[in-house]
Amino acid sequence: MKYLITLLSFLLFAWMGMWWYYSCDWCAKNNSGPSIVDSTPDPEAEALAKKAYEDSIANAKRLSKGLFAVDDQNEDVFRYPDNLYINNANGNVSVPDALQDFGDRIVEYLGQNQNKELIISGYETSVERESGVKLGLSRAGYIKTILTNLGLNGDRIVTKPELSSYSYDSEGKYHGGILLKFQTLSESRLSEIEKGVANKTLYSGFAQKTFTPDATLANYALELKNFLNRYPDKTVQIVGHTDNVGNEEANLWFGQERANNVKQYLISQGIDQEKLNASSKGESNPIVSNNNEENRAKNRRIEITVN
Repeated sequence: MKYLITLLSFLLFAWMGMWWYYSCDWCAKNNSGPSIVDSTPDPEAEALAKKAYEDSIANAKRLSKGLFAVDDQNEDVFRYPDNLYINNANGNVSVPDALQDFGDRIVEYLGQNQNKELIISGYETSVERESGVKLGLSRAGYIKTILTNLGLNGDRIVTKPELSSYSYDSEGKYHGGILLKFQTLSESRLSEIEKGVANKTLYSGFAQKTFTPDATLANYALELKNFLNRYPDKTVQIVGHTDNVGNEEANLWFGQERANNVKQYLISQGIDQEKLNASSKGESNPIVSNNNEENRAKNRRIEITVN
């Protein structure tokens, strides 16, 4: 009997404790444990948490796949199934055959979006960063060189290192290692770029009969057109320069013809001919001595000034 009374007392106190915990308003508000009253989830918090989770999954998928570039809204501009390769020996970046046109796609996008610039981030591990060799920056710079060789204005490319955790394979390679993002130019960055557009030196084949605009001139024409649209009162001076091979009078003529070729090309790209003036200084204003072919090539140039 004594045992039965003890058991019944225990069950009674247990039931009262449960009732007090789950039914008392004061307890629901002050108890540090779970509360039925406050268990309803916050819809806004749930939505934010869900979006953060989805974004992390999307980023993980991006990083696990091929080469891609995104815009300001983190939307794909382009994507490849394959990726670039970095290595543990130097800042070179290997470009597989399937990615040979990735640079053209970047140049095309920036040509169509004159208010954008490209951010190139090169991976480096914490060990590489601590060594001071700046592999991340070198890798980003390697890609920048590929793009400038395609005629893209280097002023519209920003390179930076990206600290990341990854491992090289048995051949010392890593599949990936470069991030590409387009972003809208700030006013300060736009001002820097416009200085370069307003004072441009071009080196190319400007011969009279065989003149063919190269990628640098083609891309510059887009930038100059955009610049003149922003500043309609500006005019453009195109000056041809030559080396000192041949006589002075002939070089003055060659410089004029080459400047004329550039002028006509700019007109063909939609720039008002009234804003363009072509002239020549021939061999009279070299920037280096004409003592070797390398220097003579530097003197054969077109200088464009906007004022």
